Amino acid sequence: MNLLDFIFPKRCVGCGKVGKYFCDRCTLKIRIINTNEAICPVCEKPAIDGATHPKCKTKYTIDGLTSFFRYDGVVKKGIKAVKYRFVSDLAKEFTDLIPSSLLFELTKMRTNGLTIIPIPLHPSRLRYRGFNQAEILGKLVSVRLHIPMKTDILFRSRKTTPQVEMKDRKTRLKNMNNVFSKFLTIRLSCYPAVLLFDDVFTTGATMRSAAGILKRHGVKSVWGVTMAR
Repeated sequence: MNLLDFIFPKRCVGCGKVGKYFCDRCTLKIRIINTNEAICPVCEKPAIDGATHPKCKTKYTIDGLTSFFRYDGVVKKGIKAVKYRFVSDLAKEFTDLIPSSLLFELTKMRTNGLTIIPIPLHPSRLRYRGFNQAEILGKLVSVRLHIPMKTDILFRSRKTTPQVEMKDRKTRLKNMNNVFSKFLTIRLSCYPAVLLFDDVFTTGATMRSAAGILKRHGVKSVWGVTMAR
């Protein structure tokens, strides 16, 4: 424990108990998404291991989705704490909660050149927040998976209204049109397989938009990974 823990003690984001951001009692209430509860990231209907249904798939479609937790309770509060209260140091505790069995499923996809790419923030939002929550969480997941993470491949070229502020699905989907681009100096053929990482999967519009850019520029396989759904 360091000095800051005495001055600003960690409190559970669920119940407020001092000691950890996720106390033992609240951790027991976290709902894990098992592989048999996976969905297709395009139509959001049940799918084997989260793989995109053949009927939903095109040349530039995301290939599948793995989400670790249900977006409710202490998980929802934890993600909001990172994004809106700037409690970025709870990320380590959060990613430590990911069951090793779910991470093992991701390692089965290991190929030469497998890389994690976090969903980027628009530069103006990054300056305001000071960090990208997807990048912080993704880096910790990449360490657990023993694969590299790259942050200089995708660029958010258009500023959008945060998806969480939009309740209508059609509006959310339209909001993500032509949002991402790649950095011009990067050859994506060097990255044949990508784990595209974000904090929350809602309509999937963000993931699908980013995956489309990656595939159009040479990435052969893009699998979505989120902390929650």
